Amino acid sequence: MTHAAVPLETHERPTSAVEAVLARVRALCRRRILWLEHLASDAARRPEARDALGRALLDVDAPEAEARFLSAEPEARALLREADALERRIFEADDSRLAHLAEALGLTPTERDLLQVCLAGAVDPSLALVFGALTGVEGAAAPTEPLAARLCGYGRTALWGPTSALSRWRVLAVESRAPGQPDALGIEPPMLSYLLGASEIDPALLGCCTVLNTGPEPLPGWPVARTAERIARALERGVPSRVQVMGAPLSGRKTFAAAVARALGSPLMVVDTARVEEDQWPDVRLRVLRQALLHDCAVAWTGPAARRGLEADPGLLALEFTILDSPEELVPAVGWHEERVTIPALTSAERRDLWLRFIPGARAWDDESLRHLSERFRATIGEIAHVAAQGDDRFEDVQRRARDLSHGKLGDLAVLLDCPFHRGDLFLPPQLGALLDAFLFEARDRTAFWEQAGARRLFPRGTGLVALLSGPPGTGKTMAAQVIAAELGLDLFRIDLASTVNKYIGETAKNLRRLFARATDMNAVLLFDEADALFSRRTDTRDAHDRYANADTTYLLQLIEEYPGIALLATNKRQQMDDAFVRRIRYVFYVPRPEPPQRLAIWRQVVSELASPACAARLDADLRRLAADTPMTGAQIKTTVLAAVFLAREAGRPLAPEDIAGGLNRHLVNQGGPIAAEPGRGRR
Repeated sequence: MTHAAVPLETHERPTSAVEAVLARVRALCRRRILWLEHLASDAARRPEARDALGRALLDVDAPEAEARFLSAEPEARALLREADALERRIFEADDSRLAHLAEALGLTPTERDLLQVCLAGAVDPSLALVFGALTGVEGAAAPTEPLAARLCGYGRTALWGPTSALSRWRVLAVESRAPGQPDALGIEPPMLSYLLGASEIDPALLGCCTVLNTGPEPLPGWPVARTAERIARALERGVPSRVQVMGAPLSGRKTFAAAVARALGSPLMVVDTARVEEDQWPDVRLRVLRQALLHDCAVAWTGPAARRGLEADPGLLALEFTILDSPEELVPAVGWHEERVTIPALTSAERRDLWLRFIPGARAWDDESLRHLSERFRATIGEIAHVAAQGDDRFEDVQRRARDLSHGKLGDLAVLLDCPFHRGDLFLPPQLGALLDAFLFEARDRTAFWEQAGARRLFPRGTGLVALLSGPPGTGKTMAAQVIAAELGLDLFRIDLASTVNKYIGETAKNLRRLFARATDMNAVLLFDEADALFSRRTDTRDAHDRYANADTTYLLQLIEEYPGIALLATNKRQQMDDAFVRRIRYVFYVPRPEPPQRLAIWRQVVSELASPACAARLDADLRRLAADTPMTGAQIKTTVLAAVFLAREAGRPLAPEDIAGGLNRHLVNQGGPIAAEPGRGRR
């Protein structure tokens, strides 16, 4: 059979690079068929070459003989010119995915030819019959390396190997055949999809990667333009860039990275390493890099293993970002142009603008509500967007959502306490009450104050607000903490000392570091109950445990001083606290046992709440006598009245003096004191 060559200029030009590949491979197949037809006619004249064994022994299909024949055959020369013209079209077209893949992955000319043969076989199933005929297989056959080598004029030369780009980037799929048979070759599905024009992300990356082509506008204070300009200059010099972006979670680090990449004309692919299992990492990393190279993406590595993304050799990607939580995670970028950017915390004015931008209904709020939300809650841009996405626009609902942001951040290191009390529930001596009011004012006003340049310059650290609450048990230290949190509209978390202090050397410091790292970004008040267990005096060193205990105390003092939020320390053992640390605390509350006036106010309030205001008025003379004669703490008064109320309910009557006496008697018994007579009920 003969196949007349048709000049490229006379038939319809391929409309895409893929069609050009098909036309080129068909032209190369027709050249090969010309040679095989010549061998068949020659074998008819040579008895020794009439069967396959004879032809193999005579090596009639020698590459050198084929080359001589094809170079002398006009039709073969025309087909070669056609194939060469098609190849130029494939690799010179601006929209050629094959040309971009070859350049991005660094394919050699032999690898390019092998890939074209495999692509043609994958796109046009009818070529499988041609491949079968060319390899002596009855029916359809897949492309093989020897077939591609003969079609493209490489003879018996190997076209690829384990270290070639096609292997390293897993472009081809290999299927082993019977012993002695060459492997069948195909194209990996993500690579085939790309070559056919798809822009989807590799399906294997869907669980851990997202591509950001667009995104929210960066905040005006972010150094997007400056960073992009420096990177552009580095890229012009041929130096790849790595940008390490630090900041709190949801502070806009990925938005910043996407904005920089967008300014440089690239989409950003974000890889969440938290979603990658350890044994999957090599495969995922290769697929990420391959995807980025093919789609001209910058890559941002985020999550606990973000630094592992930087294991690639410099120059593989032009631009990479690493999303980090703290400077301790920084990685030296040797061989790269490096940028380090810290996303600053939002100012209260920026938070106000963001609340108004994300929640249109916020424009109907009063100024005090907007100020409360903007100054009291140190929300990040991501947290504000999350709250806004819930669809609420009433201030009370938005405030509740903002408070909920802190829940769960501390895990088993803290317990969320209810805060049902308000300022009027605390009955304090006048001087102590005035100090508490001053603390509350500073807590409300501190955000705006510390945003002033002068304040930040004079106090570069220590912008937090710390108070020490000391006094006998039951005097209301925890209640005072609950009142403070309630008055500020913040949640109160009590630090669980059992989960924090560890008997194993070095573990306490790790827990403390984890605690404060999480708490820094929370909108809450921290309560260190029984603080003497953590903030105790440093002792003489007798053994390794003493050394580590002292080191833990020193480390904790440093952490608490650098903590930017509100922390309350409560203790019954003020004398065991570290003196140097206490001297640095500006608010030290000593909550004494209540005096008669405070005791009377507590008696009246508790009876009114647990019984009724009328009952409190009826028993006022008895309450005055108890307040004057019985030195009790607020907690003791509450438990006494609670017992009295149940005695009255048991007797089926309104609360009476004898019930209060009975409740007091139970309290004395619980405290190990004498059993007093209950009026009207006799001794028990």
